[in-house]
Amino acid sequence: MSKLAGVIDTIDIIKKTCPVDVVIIVVNRQGVIMGIAAAGFMTNQPQIGVDRLPKEAAVYQAMEQQKVITETMEIIKSQACPIVEDDGTVSGAMIMSQSMETQNSLYAAAKELASATEQLSATTEELGGSASQLAEELAKVKISSENVLTNINKTDDILKFVSEVAANSNLLGLNAAIEAARAGEQGRGFAVVAEEIRKMAVNSAQSVNEIKHILQTTHSETVTVVRTIVNTSEFGERQAATTEEIAATVQALAEAAGKVEQIAGKL
Repeated sequence: MSKLAGVIDTIDIIKKTCPVDVVIIVVNRQGVIMGIAAAGFMTNQPQIGVDRLPKEAAVYQAMEQQKVITETMEIIKSQACPIVEDDGTVSGAMIMSQSMETQNSLYAAAKELASATEQLSATTEELGGSASQLAEELAKVKISSENVLTNINKTDDILKFVSEVAANSNLLGLNAAIEAARAGEQGRGFAVVAEEIRKMAVNSAQSVNEIKHILQTTHSETVTVVRTIVNTSEFGERQAATTEEIAATVQALAEAAGKVEQIAGKL
């Protein structure tokens, strides 16, 4: 049995082994169709032993050059392989054609996916940069808030000092009033000064209490603000880390989409 006859006999088996839907045609040396296994996209099936492939078909080049010739048209991609007998003569050729519709759709989808993932990657990187910057700014605010809290705590010492001054001034005014009373008429002017000192001391003590109350309220509110800032800062750091992981994943996806686009373009 010649190789041409063997290929014709096994044409259906060859088609079944193909992973995609293809048309397989076997021709003799003159280009007459000797066998065919049609695919779903083939509308007009030629007559075996009667019809010929057109002279411009790649199958003639394959037989003439004795090598596989690939031909790609708008919707069909074909590969023609010469059938060489044991004595070296070319007895025919087999041409396998497949529709480019699926491949074109895959390529278009892969290209669109690659473009979308590139845009997503750029957006994610920008978001990651913003998240990192936000985390840094929150860290600065956290430090500033803690410094404010420390300074508020220092005011306790200042208020304590002012309270002591007020108490001592009140005591000094009291002693001055006693001495002025002992001095009689000559100490009347000094008594007026002593009374003013005592009034100033009382007012200072009241002001200290008011300031202390305000600072205590401010301290309480500042503690709450600092706690919120600390929590927000920690959340910002976690968000920045998570965004970096997402950016890395999206970048990997973009690279994979690019490879799919390249593979689809070669089909």
